[in-house]
Amino acid sequence: MLTSQKASFTLEDFKVPKFSYDEGNDNDSNLKIGFIPSGRYSQIKGEFELTLMLITHDSQDSSKVIFELTSIATFKFKELLTLSDIPPYFYINAIAIMFPYVRAFVSTLTLQANTKLLKLSLMNLSKLEKPLIENTIEI
Repeated sequence: MLTSQKASFTLEDFKVPKFSYDEGNDNDSNLKIGFIPSGRYSQIKGEFELTLMLITHDSQDSSKVIFELTSIATFKFKELLTLSDIPPYFYINAIAIMFPYVRAFVSTLTLQANTKLLKLSLMNLSKLEKPLIENTIEI
């Protein structure tokens, strides 16, 4: 029998410091969705700041940005680790923990703006693990 283990990190904070929404888009258009992940790790504090940029644009015109946001989640490790000692599963799990907050923000904002509701479907974000690792720095 496998026993569960407590995670070595916790979500401390989530915020969306920057976003833009172009309500004047063609409501029947298909959207392409892109993500840009990056991270900053403080070994002294044991904190990892994950920044996830979301950009949606018209599938026919990639220069026509519909929704863009920058979200930041702060994770705290129970033990002080070096950047190289962060468990490999952290990167993909941190994105998976953060994504529902991003989805809720986008849905709530477009609903409250009384425009066409923009709902992000469930997504497999496992391919973001490698870019996150590559775009992480130690501060």
